[in-house]
Amino acid sequence: MFDCRLVMPCGRSWPVRLLNIASGCHFHTGWAKFRLANNIIHDDVLTFTMVDAGIFHVKRYNPRTGCPRLSDLQEEGVYGDSEHSCAPDVETSDDYVPSDTDGGDSSDEEEYVPDPGVLADDGCPTFTVTLDSSNISRSLEIPMAFWRRHIRMISLQDPVYFNVNGDSWFIVLDHSATKIWVKRGWRRFKIANNIVVGTRCHFKLIDRIDVQFYVWFDRP
Repeated sequence: MFDCRLVMPCGRSWPVRLLNIASGCHFHTGWAKFRLANNIIHDDVLTFTMVDAGIFHVKRYNPRTGCPRLSDLQEEGVYGDSEHSCAPDVETSDDYVPSDTDGGDSSDEEEYVPDPGVLADDGCPTFTVTLDSSNISRSLEIPMAFWRRHIRMISLQDPVYFNVNGDSWFIVLDHSATKIWVKRGWRRFKIANNIVVGTRCHFKLIDRIDVQFYVWFDRP
């Protein structure tokens, strides 16, 4: 037997004993408590990454979307340490408010055109932004017409999540009558994903209630 510790993305951990028998290694004493505390159910997809001797980082994925469950990232008062991808980036965009004359999104419904074929293929609407020297240094704007068409306006009051290859970033939005932009989180997201001028970012809406976007990039 080996004593281990299972750590969830929110930072909480549970001691679990690992039992090595003929059929392989199994989590034994402590597993039931871990499972019940995290409400792990049939069909949940779990990954275990050993980061140190006996220490496993555990991520749970929604089998429908392939993304981490928001409940695992949203423990009241806890966002992990300052380097964790789901921690709010308090240094980003607090003072930035785009003017109505700035380039980029318009509230005109006719100016939003979804990426061709995406909605028809999987039912998930997508918008695309190409970063230039102006918008990459300020913040990301989400097309108002896209949001109005696909997401409840009341959801602007809640954080959203950007998911890249299984890692999630906690994003705080702000808005005016005609604009939606990232208030916190853009700087950390940009640096972690090596986003530079000329990068084309695709944002696929995979959850319209607990707003989550799957993000991928075409790089210059």
